[in-house]
Amino acid sequence: MMIFMSETTTITIARATRQRLGRVTFNGKPLKTADETVAALIEEHERRQFWEAMDAIDPDEYEAQSREEGAWPVESEYSAEEQMIRAQESNA
Repeated sequence: MMIFMSETTTITIARATRQRLGRVTFNGKPLKTADETVAALIEEHERRQFWEAMDAIDPDEYEAQSREEGAWPVESEYSAEEQMIRAQESNA
């Protein structure tokens, strides 16, 4: 990836922090630049926030809220295959 000078900025960090950034690895591999490292750390942070939010969702509350908002699919919105599977499951 080529980064042009107009797309970069300077941030002030302590030398100790810069050294720690240099030791960060992902999947056992060191990252080549501070930019890659900071981007990877931000992505990991956002990923964790997403999954923490997903873990906090109660499935029954989610369904109730989705139904209230009209976002929960009704039977007619399911594909034909899904309707066949549901029919087979109810007959079993």
